[in-house]
Amino acid sequence: MSTANAVILTPINIIDAMIAAGTSIPVVDTGEVAWAVGTAYTVGTLVNHTGSIWDAVSPSTGVTPGTDSTKWLRKGPTNRMAPFDDQMDTKARGTGSMTYVLRPGFSTGLGLWGMQGDHLNIAIYDQPGGTLVDGYDADLYAQALGLYELLFMPLRQRTQHYMRNLPLYPDAEVHITITATGGGPVAVGLISIGHWDTLLGTSDLGGVEYGANAAVKSYSYRKVNDDGTAVRQRRGSATNVSCSVVIDAEQANHAMELLHQVQGRPVAFIASDLPRYDYLNGFGDLSGDVTPENYGLARMNLKIEGVVQ
Repeated sequence: MSTANAVILTPINIIDAMIAAGTSIPVVDTGEVAWAVGTAYTVGTLVNHTGSIWDAVSPSTGVTPGTDSTKWLRKGPTNRMAPFDDQMDTKARGTGSMTYVLRPGFSTGLGLWGMQGDHLNIAIYDQPGGTLVDGYDADLYAQALGLYELLFMPLRQRTQHYMRNLPLYPDAEVHITITATGGGPVAVGLISIGHWDTLLGTSDLGGVEYGANAAVKSYSYRKVNDDGTAVRQRRGSATNVSCSVVIDAEQANHAMELLHQVQGRPVAFIASDLPRYDYLNGFGDLSGDVTPENYGLARMNLKIEGVVQ
């Protein structure tokens, strides 16, 4: 199915110190209020502190959010840190244009999910203010499937993008800009930077087999009242992928080691690098099992439980 082996992106934990000048979303964004040590907070007050939004659950003065759960409850990430929390439904949002400038250190790949906007530009420099060594620049719209769609249907918006085989530099700087014409809304749900690892072997084998499945799991629910009426509560959804691959038996140990490395945190997964199979690529919790097929081959069955969009 694929012209290359399936891979996973082992992520680097992006902290505030890696977000550099030039990032358009400030530490305390519009509508957010920074926590202050001398302020008396009442129940229900929301504050920005250390990349998170905290809700006052009881009155306090001088109690640092995150140190006392009886005073503060974490509600989620700030707008600036939203793309780095392993959740796709918490998005960094803006209007017109949004830029992140990141200094993650050594990395070989990146992935973006949950994008909203008209255009994506990625520029990678060997060091801050240095030489451009890689990049990407294109509209966030998929090619029309035919003349009818081109003339009469809105083009499908691309919401994800991957880059592989990035040049290695110890102080690389990554610029990511999403723009929307006419000052429209822009957003990104996840930004993952790290190292692409071959999950399924390095021989002629290793491609995901036909029969792979992508299923949408909805978290919406329907409640039926005693009088027969129903209330529908819309929630997000996720894409769960299951697939199988035959690998060289000598690669089975390496594949299992990678699976152990990524347990407990969502990762990017690419089953195929062909555009027609984009729906099999995604971001989520990955698990799998390996069964010996014969002396030289093993079969690996993978499940990717996608994060909620």
